[in-house]
Amino acid sequence: LFHIQEPSGVCCTLIVGKKKALLVDTGYGFANLPETIKQLTELPLQIINTHGHLDHAGGNYLFSQAAFLHPFEKAVYADYQRRKAYMLAYLDRRAASGKSVNPYPEDFDRESYLTYKKISFLQPLNHQKFDLGGRTAEVIFMPGHTVGSLALFDCESATLIAGDNIGPSLWIMFDHSAPAEELYNVLSQIKRDYPIGQVLYSHSGTPYPPQIIDHLLRGLAHMSPKTSSIFVHPRDGYKAWHHKEPVSDIPGINVIHIVYPLSPP
Repeated sequence: LFHIQEPSGVCCTLIVGKKKALLVDTGYGFANLPETIKQLTELPLQIINTHGHLDHAGGNYLFSQAAFLHPFEKAVYADYQRRKAYMLAYLDRRAASGKSVNPYPEDFDRESYLTYKKISFLQPLNHQKFDLGGRTAEVIFMPGHTVGSLALFDCESATLIAGDNIGPSLWIMFDHSAPAEELYNVLSQIKRDYPIGQVLYSHSGTPYPPQIIDHLLRGLAHMSPKTSSIFVHPRDGYKAWHHKEPVSDIPGINVIHIVYPLSPP
């Protein structure tokens, strides 16, 4: 099980069995991810996206095979493809101001990257299982950050690969996010039905213990305008509520941030 981090800070995860490998997300696609994968395994590769945002599905074009993506995410994927230049300009500003490192490799071809490339998708099923040979990964639909978000449960390591839905920062304020109640219900069900040993979050190289789900559930249950402050989106400028849920039992996390709409969707 490999958690691969781009300089941009986003991670993709490679699950390797005895017969096949499964790549969960493809990052922005700035660097040669296929070459990195080849250094780790030469087994036949399948690809699945946790959701359609550019930092999770932007590298799909680097691979010849189609990627599994929830049907609800196709519109999200297309929208973020149209906004590539805008997204890169934001990353440029962050790097220039010192707020982040330069996310591009030396041989990055910006013009080629901004050129639209047609991508094929396959439809995953809830609880679909990928048999990788001595290792099984199960798809779990998890609407929250986006309506069509999904997670993967690696049965052999008891690892939940959660995309952007389980971590110290949860953004569910988009017009394509699911209601908080829906995420609360699915998180409760996952906690009950799966023997989770650790959680992998797409924006951290560090696995989190399963009790991070309890903190998220508590935050989702407690958040209200009375407990929240105004959040201004750093890229788009629109406003949302920002709830902070204190955490004392997970190293490296003092608070979980939940950003949610000013008015219910």
